[in-house]
Amino acid sequence: MSEPEKDNTSSSQTGLVGCFVRVGWMVLGSAALYLSAVFIIKHPGFFSLADVAFWSIVVASIGLRYLDIKFLHGQTAKGEPATMGHWRGYVFLLSSLALGLWVLAHAIAYLFG
Repeated sequence: MSEPEKDNTSSSQTGLVGCFVRVGWMVLGSAALYLSAVFIIKHPGFFSLADVAFWSIVVASIGLRYLDIKFLHGQTAKGEPATMGHWRGYVFLLSSLALGLWVLAHAIAYLFG
């Protein structure tokens, strides 16, 4: 008797969606934060649309990382399964770095703008 065939459709879709989600929080989120910080510097003013975009990108990146870990079998840089502890660490690190970048962008805009 032969073994039943596995349905690889859901796992391949999860893999493709997972790949897009990972690219989103790793690459696109970082690039978008950089670009919005540059926009803040070039267009001085406190709490403008650029600030809303900046913090929306932070929230979106955190949300994408959550989806990656919780539903898409996200992994660490070492290839191990990521846990919610990894997510909390990511939230802390990204929030801290984003706050520093945001303050720096506004400081540069204020000093040189």
